Amino acid sequence: MPNSKTKGMVLGRHLDNSLLQAPTLAVVPHGPGVDLSGDHPTKPLDSTMVEGAWTALLEGQTHYVDVPGIAPLREALAAYLGEMGLAGYSAGTVLVTAGMQEARFLSVQLIGALFGKIALPAVVHPGARKAAGVRRLEVQTLPVDPADGMLPTLSVISEALDEGCKLLYLESPVRLTGAAFGAATLAKIGSLVRQAEAAVIWDQGLAPWVAGGQYASLAATLGTRIAVIGEAWPGIGLEGLQLGYLAVLEGWLEAIRSQKQIMSICTSTPSQYAALNAPAVYAGTHEDQRGQLSAYRAEAVVLAERMGARPLPGVSANVLALRPSKASDVINRLAAAGYTAADGADYGAPGVIRLAVTSDNAIASALNALA
Repeated sequence: MPNSKTKGMVLGRHLDNSLLQAPTLAVVPHGPGVDLSGDHPTKPLDSTMVEGAWTALLEGQTHYVDVPGIAPLREALAAYLGEMGLAGYSAGTVLVTAGMQEARFLSVQLIGALFGKIALPAVVHPGARKAAGVRRLEVQTLPVDPADGMLPTLSVISEALDEGCKLLYLESPVRLTGAAFGAATLAKIGSLVRQAEAAVIWDQGLAPWVAGGQYASLAATLGTRIAVIGEAWPGIGLEGLQLGYLAVLEGWLEAIRSQKQIMSICTSTPSQYAALNAPAVYAGTHEDQRGQLSAYRAEAVVLAERMGARPLPGVSANVLALRPSKASDVINRLAAAGYTAADGADYGAPGVIRLAVTSDNAIASALNALA
């Protein structure tokens, strides 16, 4: 077959794959203007993290490291999970990823291959749809409840499992709205998953922005048959370094490690050494940062209600999802005023917009620009 025909065939398949047509969203804020479309607030790296990377380079850490990540960082990530109430993780059960999207891809592709089918919420980060569309993997859609912040209902999850879908992809908090499952619901989901001998990919990347002690993780309820993915110590500047994690207690890690080696050899070595100093920085700043964002979010809810834009339920302090009368008009007005909002249509929720809550309270200025 001539090269031109081969290229045309490949491009045609790509364009026909609706999952691959999901948008690619920026990980860090970008200009011009004020970007309020991101998942996490960010700031310049603390000097101790910069020094950690610089010292490692001076010591010759310029080569490939272990594919799963350097052991001290994996140990630190296991401790990070432990602080969120997840017991049993260690350096041997955690893999460092080159950002959140690699964590999505590796978990969806490798675990999905074991089950042949995956259920994705109708409203989900578009990166999850992209990850599911790369290979032939049957995808089932889980309807969501707008009144509950776009979470799939217990009955919907139960029905998918009864129909034979053995792998669920769940976000909690939801990337669009910040809504999260409660402990009682998670106990029931865990029971359903165990009864069906199913498995779960659990995105808990926004969990650090839920008020202390109020977040419940399915991984704490389910234990095995679950892959936990997320970003490492968000909000302290690591966003630009693209560091995520994938943690499993099930025997899936070797296949995932092997695929990562094929794809990217390893995650950036200097970034990993920079992150070794992240836990100390995070411990000293995160609680105050989350409290500040919570206050700003509460103020933004009031402003949004005054302008007639209905806030959607959410418990994550870093995002606020709104349903204005005309979302496209609001996005355009914000853009004209110099602000970028996330379009809910990219997540599967047309008519919804999302604004990030940041430490400079730019969300208040953005909403006031609409008044």
